[in-house]
Amino acid sequence: MQFKSIIAAIDVDDDLAEGVIRAADSLSKKDGANLQVVSVWPVLAASGSGFSAELGGSSAVVTEAMMEQHRQGRRDHLATLEEMTGRLAPGASAVMLDGEPADEVADYAQKQGAELIVTGSHQRKFWGSLFQGSASLELVREAPCAVFLVTKAFADTLTD
Repeated sequence: MQFKSIIAAIDVDDDLAEGVIRAADSLSKKDGANLQVVSVWPVLAASGSGFSAELGGSSAVVTEAMMEQHRQGRRDHLATLEEMTGRLAPGASAVMLDGEPADEVADYAQKQGAELIVTGSHQRKFWGSLFQGSASLELVREAPCAVFLVTKAFADTLTD
């Protein structure tokens, strides 16, 4: 099978990010595929309210300062994404999405007609994935195409 469009889905703060980009770049070069390095920034809710037995009624309002901090965080995240992409996969494009990672990457892959998504997997044991969740597992469920999971052991074999 030869891939024409590959997406490397990363969190720039994750220790597997560089390994994912290197693996995706290698696969794209092998097949002459278009490579896009994608990261997802969370959406900041404008306000929220709720009730809990411990706290009673509660309400949280997002201030303008918090919104500006969120926007600055996104700009910094995008700058890091672009730097990593340029350094590790010259010729690839860097794309920042907003929302929930698995949903946004799967939707983006569908729209782009991607045939492969490369992402990291920390291979947490049952309890770790139960309490921390697993973005890669969710992406595998949502993906409209094949998913290549890069583990820490595999990432450690990829060097410049």
